[in-house]
This record gives sequence, C-alpha cells and structure tokens, in this order.
Amino acid sequence: MAKRRWFHGIAAALCSAALAAQPTGGLTPAAALADDPPALGEPFHTRFLGREIRFPGFDRRRLDAWTLGLTFNFPTPGDRPVDPAGSLYLWRRPDENHLLYGDIALVYNHLFHARSFRDGSPFEWVTTFENYTLPKLQQGELIEGRNDEDGETEWGYVRPGIGLGYRRQVGPAVDNMAAADLIVEPGLLYFGDHAQRFRSPGDTFELRSRLQLRWDGLRRNLLSLPDRGLAFGADGVWGWRANWRDWGVDRRENGHRHYLTGSGYALAALPVPFAGGRHRLIAAVNAGITHHPDRFNRSVTRRLGGGINPLGMDFHTTGFPVIPGAAYLEFFPRHYAIGYGEYRFAPTFFSFVHLYGGTAHLDPIRYRHGKRQRHNTLMPFAGVRLSSGLPGGLLLVVDYAHNFGLKRGRTGYGNQVTVWVSGMF
Repeated sequence: MAKRRWFHGIAAALCSAALAAQPTGGLTPAAALADDPPALGEPFHTRFLGREIRFPGFDRRRLDAWTLGLTFNFPTPGDRPVDPAGSLYLWRRPDENHLLYGDIALVYNHLFHARSFRDGSPFEWVTTFENYTLPKLQQGELIEGRNDEDGETEWGYVRPGIGLGYRRQVGPAVDNMAAADLIVEPGLLYFGDHAQRFRSPGDTFELRSRLQLRWDGLRRNLLSLPDRGLAFGADGVWGWRANWRDWGVDRRENGHRHYLTGSGYALAALPVPFAGGRHRLIAAVNAGITHHPDRFNRSVTRRLGGGINPLGMDFHTTGFPVIPGAAYLEFFPRHYAIGYGEYRFAPTFFSFVHLYGGTAHLDPIRYRHGKRQRHNTLMPFAGVRLSSGLPGGLLLVVDYAHNFGLKRGRTGYGNQVTVWVSGMF
C-alpha cells in the first residue's frame, strides 16, 4: 500500500505541474538592473557589470515549455515526503482567429482549441479534451495528514468537449484577452480496484456543461511574472451522471447524480508608490463552492493543495488556487476562499525576491470525538520565494512556505519547500 500511495503522490504532482509549466522568455544569463524590468518577449538593451547586454526578444505567439520540480513536505503527509513533478506546456496564438493551449503530463492532459466563425469575428468554435488516468493506482484522501486507507479506490475520467465562445483583445500582449466559453463535456468516469470496505459508485457516463469567463490585462515581465494590471475570471460547472449510487465505506456518502460547482478569482499587480520600478505588490483572491460535492465531481484544478504556484504567469493558469504549505491535492473541500498578498523586489532585472502571506478558509475532513466530520478551518500561511533566470534561457524558482493551520498528526502546522526549473524548446 505504501508503494501505491507513493506513486499516487507522483501522479498528483504531475497533474499540478501541468498547470504551472511556463515560458521563460529565452532569458540571456547576463543581466542588468532596470527601474522597470523588461516585458516578456520584448527586446531590450542595457548594461550590467560594465558589459553591454542586448536581447532581441522573441515571438510570444508560439511557445513550447517544460517544467521539472521537487516538493518536500514536512511533517510528512501520509507517505509523501517528496513529490516530483514534470510537465509540458504549449501555446499557439498565430492571429486573433486561432488559439491553442495545452498541459501535458502523462496521467493528466488538458487541451483547448478555439477557431473564429470567420476571420475577424469575435465568436468562435471551441473544442477541448481532458483526461485524468492513473494506471492501476488506488487513491484516497489525506485526513489530518494521514492516509484514509479504507477509502482508497482506483478511478479516473476521459472528457472531450465542444462549445461556443467569444474572445477579443483587451491589451497589447497576445494573452491580454477577454473570453467567455460555454462548453458541453460528455465523458466517462470509471472505477477499478478499491479497498475492502469501500463501495465504488460504479462506472458511468457523465455529462457536464461548463461556463468559463476570463479577462486578462496583465503585463508580464521577462520571467513571465505579473508586473502590473488586473486579471479575473469565473467558472461554473453543472454535471449529471447516468448511473450513481451511495458509495464509500459502508455507503456513508450520498449518491447525488447532479452537482453544481462555482469558482472565481481576481489578481492585481501594481508598483509600490514612491518606491521605484524594482518594487511590486501582488494581491489575489480565489473562492469556490460545490452543491452536492464529492471527491469525483471536481476537476483536478479544484482539489486544493500546495506545490508549484503559477500565480499570474499566463492566461491559462492565473486562476489556479494554491494553499502554500499544503501537500499537492491534499483537500477535497465543499467550499474554500484564499486571500494572498505579496511584496516583490528585483535585485536585478532577471531575479526577484518574493515575500508573501495570507490565509485560506475551507472545510477539510477532521476527526472529532472519534468521528470523521467536516470542520471549517482557517489556514494562515507565510513564505519566501526566489525567482531567477539561469544560463541557457532557464527559470529557477525556490519557494519555502509555512502553513499555521494544517493538522498533521500531533502537529498543527505544515512546511513545504518547492524547487522547480522551467525552460523553452
């Protein structure tokens, strides 16, 4: 069982990393300090340590990037002291009539494609594909940092989609867009081996409809970090299952065939008044709620946890909710709200120091008087992060986060160290 949970941790990390693979801008290792760090992809000319630096820029309409990383959790949640991560990211925006982006991480893949009805039209056809397919691996929940072995089961889904959308430019960058998409997602939700006392809900056809709204007006610097501007968005999902029944240990979970989820986010980046261009303030909020929740009716991006945090780094991943200090995909809450604040300083224009803090409010499962119960919990957090360019056009991120509200066995806190490297092909 320990080996199974170890590989499940790896797979969960791959899923989260897929949502964080980011372009680095082809950064030249030589660097200089500028009052305003250069924008992502734009050419610039400066001097550093007596040397003249020229960067020709690059075309942001076509990007292929990769991410590799490790996350260390302590105290250890379950049997997952280390979560490795790796993924590919692709982006195509050749003109205003086409858009393609995708996350590719073996067991988790997500693709989105949009094509205008006709050239110059803001209305578009949308096709999507998503799968979450862990091969022969039983998955359970972490409760107070311990594996719920009785609730482990093998499960996954395959979910194509088709729909209609509206999209237009709202700024100079290719990812400064306003978009609304209504997508119908017929799919298969399947189950395999499970723990002895666990009753599976059973394989079923699942029909979902998704409404997603996005507005991105962020200017990003040459490391793809949000530099100034605003982004916000919302998602609503209605789902129906053809076959469903009471499930879980001793069938204690209700078998709701219908469910409804809603989530939203907003992020703002702005200079610190009277402090010069090296200083930035970042503020973000994420919130979500589910009617008739269970651990199978959320997409992988709505299971909450820590790890790699792609905060504001591109149009696709800006709204991904992260709880610093928690393990990857540690919680399956019915509702959550996260408030995040960050001060960022640029010692050089290719390196940044981030000091951040905030709190999360959610209802994880906890043990109360020997019983499993959901309990509304505050999880304040604080951390420090270093983002820096490296030779070869690479981006290095080292992040330490401490969460004051986690319960891991006899401790009331959690720590996490994340190291990841990203680059472009």
